[in-house]
Amino acid sequence: MKFLIFSDVHSNENEKLFSYLDENIIDLVIITGDITNFGPIEFVNSFIGKILEYDVDVVAIPGNCDPEGVCEAITEASALCLHNQIVGYGDTVLFGYGGSNETPFDTPGEVTDEQLEEDLLTLLSGYECSDEPKVNILVTHAPPFETNADLIEGGVHVGSKGVLKAIQEFKPDINVCGHIHEAKSVDLIGETKILNPGMLENDGAILIDIEDGNHFTSEIIQL
Repeated sequence: MKFLIFSDVHSNENEKLFSYLDENIIDLVIITGDITNFGPIEFVNSFIGKILEYDVDVVAIPGNCDPEGVCEAITEASALCLHNQIVGYGDTVLFGYGGSNETPFDTPGEVTDEQLEEDLLTLLSGYECSDEPKVNILVTHAPPFETNADLIEGGVHVGSKGVLKAIQEFKPDINVCGHIHEAKSVDLIGETKILNPGMLENDGAILIDIEDGNHFTSEIIQL
């Protein structure tokens, strides 16, 4: 199975995405938030609808810049809103949490980092491990704190301590995130691989290739 993951669309389609989907076999597309730029909500349906034309499944979470109702819009577009959900998909288990910790910009999808941590740990604690080998993928909009994925210009870390805590306690195989456009990167927390593809308009994406069981490769690609 091959997963294509990207983030921070901000209501701006990228034709290179559609060219990539036309030229490559992808099973699942994951969007890690900020599909819109504070709206319009109608963009969610049109954008996801175009992706579904490539015979792929789509999973998405809201970002901090998405308005209220985006999760419902994702569902109405025939995709799955993974926010605060656990979903099995083939040889993977996907854990999702959208929005972000607080920013200086008072965006609609923010919660306190304490609330984010509580919600994530509650979600993850409800998972009953399978005897079958699975790849556990944590899908968040906010990157974990103090990693390459949360560095803004000037070298300041602005990610979520709640996401960091969840990764340290649960130890997923992969965390895919977004939010910090300039922090396109690959990093590690313990054995958890952290990938931030940056902003879609800058042509970054993540490709995860999963073989039978829990064998996988993951990398940032250029569309």
